[in-house]
Amino acid sequence: MKICVFSDSHRDSWGMIRAINEEHPDLCFFLGDGERDLEDVQACFPSLPFMAVRGNCDLFSQLPLELRCAAGGIEFFAAHGHMHGVKHDRTLSSIKTAARKAGAEVVLFGHTHEALLKQEGGLTLMNPGPASGRNPGYGVLWKDEDGLHCEIKRVR
Repeated sequence: MKICVFSDSHRDSWGMIRAINEEHPDLCFFLGDGERDLEDVQACFPSLPFMAVRGNCDLFSQLPLELRCAAGGIEFFAAHGHMHGVKHDRTLSSIKTAARKAGAEVVLFGHTHEALLKQEGGLTLMNPGPASGRNPGYGVLWKDEDGLHCEIKRVR
């Protein structure tokens, strides 16, 4: 199962649509700040499942602040990150603690507009960076017999 991860589209769905056309994922995560963009993307790909959380700019959203789920043999904890102070706490201690309590192996977050991919203390942390702007990006994950594979990619 191939999974794409997007965040912070901020009224521009073009990057997500391009990435989905390029990657042909089985599932996508949207990490907030562009719920209306998510609706546009879902209209373009009605059979593609999305898991989503709301961001600090998604006013009046009914999406959850956090999400704990399993997909493709991977246990996820997803949040936009603003409630965990990811912009100000570079150690990411709050979001890592929440992910460990949830039993996650992968932590997905956005909010900082800076891509990040690292392994730390049994967790894989991924921030795909913004899905819009001058250098839009996204994350790709999959798990096979060789283990978990993660990449940060740029929209072409």
